Amino acid sequence: MMKPTYITGDHSISPAFNNQTRLVYGTSGLGGVWGKVDQRDSIDALLYAFENGISALDTAPSYANAEYYVGMALREWKGAKPFVSTKIGRLKGKDAFEVKLDYSTDGMKRSLDNSLKTLGVDKIDLLFLHEPQLVPMENIDEVLNTLKAFKAQGLVNSLGVGGNPSEAFKPYITKENFDVVSGFLHMDACNLSAFNGEIQSYHKEGIAYYAASALHFSLLGNRFEKYKSEGVDGEWITQLDMENAIRVKAVADKYKMPLATLAQRYLFSIKEADRVVMGARTPAQIKATVDDWNAGKLSEELFNEVTACIQTK
Repeated sequence: MMKPTYITGDHSISPAFNNQTRLVYGTSGLGGVWGKVDQRDSIDALLYAFENGISALDTAPSYANAEYYVGMALREWKGAKPFVSTKIGRLKGKDAFEVKLDYSTDGMKRSLDNSLKTLGVDKIDLLFLHEPQLVPMENIDEVLNTLKAFKAQGLVNSLGVGGNPSEAFKPYITKENFDVVSGFLHMDACNLSAFNGEIQSYHKEGIAYYAASALHFSLLGNRFEKYKSEGVDGEWITQLDMENAIRVKAVADKYKMPLATLAQRYLFSIKEADRVVMGARTPAQIKATVDDWNAGKLSEELFNEVTACIQTK
């Protein structure tokens, strides 16, 4: 396995995105898909982020009320417009587990139009094709042509893959079709499976990478003890993830650092993460994220110590 590279220089900017910020505010949590949220708290969390230098965010129609809250925050915000990405293909459900899909041309047009109106913008900076593993491959040419038409019409600036692609989908991840892949659970402080060929293939195509789920569904945060005592599901969080997290927690304890802080700063330190997506739900959580971001990358020695803890199959 290729190991992650320690980032040198300024951890906060991304050469893959014209030296704009590497930090992206992911909005699934504040939208309410993982549980009830307060509308004002969600909007205030976004405004706090904007006020404290977070100038990129990621949302989706399927993130419950996230697009609506983002639109409300953007209307209140008086500063420079942040970089906004959203998604297409998966529709709004009652929670994170209800999956509603529409990859038809008309369905995607309706979805994009609704996103533009809800967000209150005239163009999407980056449009992700959501849940690539669920795209009907018999219609892949139509899907790709529809996405490219959105770009040609000036409705979006760039296109991405929003999720971990299936083997059948991977051959379509070329620079001709996509600019970015946003993967989750494959690059963090308990799972480095993205380095088993995935990152190499994207780099070969010149495709940038968003690293999402820094806390691995909070295994690397406030649910560590719960997962440790009750076990993991074996699908989203594997036993190997758990074993890796236990080893990384020992390192955090050794340095008297909260596990979540170590995990976030570890991901900030990985060069191959062209952008890092953080998913704070509340003003208190985004403040903690900003504090970790301002603390910066880990020392190279500590980075290597954490990397050595993380095993892959």
